[in-house]
Amino acid sequence: MRIAYITIHIAPELMRGGVGKKIKTQLDLWRKAGHQVVLFSLTPDTIPFSEERQFIFDAKTNLLKREANRALGLIRMLDAVRIYQPDIIYLRFGLYSYPLHKLFKIAPTVLEVNSDDRVEYSTRGKFFYWLNRLTRGLTFSLAAGVIAPTQELARIYPLKKDQATAIISNGVNVDSVDVLPPPENIKPVLTLVGSPGMNWHGVDKLIRFAQANPDVFVNIVGYSPTDVEQPIPANVIMHGYLTYAQIREVLVKTDVACGTLALHRKNMQEACPLKVREAVLYGLPLLLGYYDTDLSDLNLPTVLQIPNTEDNLTTYAEQVRNFAFAMMGKRLDFYAVAPYLDQSKKEEDRLAFFESVIVGER
Repeated sequence: MRIAYITIHIAPELMRGGVGKKIKTQLDLWRKAGHQVVLFSLTPDTIPFSEERQFIFDAKTNLLKREANRALGLIRMLDAVRIYQPDIIYLRFGLYSYPLHKLFKIAPTVLEVNSDDRVEYSTRGKFFYWLNRLTRGLTFSLAAGVIAPTQELARIYPLKKDQATAIISNGVNVDSVDVLPPPENIKPVLTLVGSPGMNWHGVDKLIRFAQANPDVFVNIVGYSPTDVEQPIPANVIMHGYLTYAQIREVLVKTDVACGTLALHRKNMQEACPLKVREAVLYGLPLLLGYYDTDLSDLNLPTVLQIPNTEDNLTTYAEQVRNFAFAMMGKRLDFYAVAPYLDQSKKEEDRLAFFESVIVGER
């Protein structure tokens, strides 16, 4: 197959982080399987995909000019995709820009969705909220198929009866496993990796938990003190943005990695975060405040599941504290979970879905 992988409206910092790492792994696996793949990315700044096609537009201007620049960049991208003549297009869902609808005329297009876009764009102001609400139906109606990472997300999209769908959760390259030796901490250390402005991480909850449990140490990566509106206790370090190498140095000294702790703020119950899967590669025990598509039903002693509620870290504070102490000197059995997280298998399923869509469109 000749595959065009399309990304629009993904912040460059995400393309330099876990999202970009996932996309690079997908590109590598698809090429190893014998397929031709080109990434076409509409972006306001350069991204670390030097061998791929980047269409950069000026976003450092007023709203109307920025959207005009974005549309011009998209037109240039569409011309390049037409010249490439793909058999199938894989589009990570993003906010509509004119003339995105023309993309679907080039080749059968499969949408990848990763969140409830209605909730996501409600946090970005009225303009983007209403632009998304008015145009999302157009994007979904033109797609030949949709891939969602969870059962929950697959249920919320406005699909037609003849549209193909698949559920393929996020995975990791199991060959890159790097189980870290347990640290010799005097007090247990919890670490959460996130991005500012995303209140569903539950950073505020974790800070309050640390205030009430001074014998537990907490790292928060991705957030600086200025990103939160509450006092930071002495047993919390706000690391701000870190590189992968720097995150690893933090995780070397970590007893428990925290997944999302406030997914209910997005009106969601289920997820399969990349940051949790990356923590699994290091063998870290996990604290999960949501239903994980791959991990929650495994009943592992190194995974603590708490309810997805606003008061979860308050009501279950004692269990979380006891778990943190119990995990000191321990590591998760990576090979017990690897079969459920293997991205190579997940990409085989994705490619098979592409093939079925192409056959169905003939």
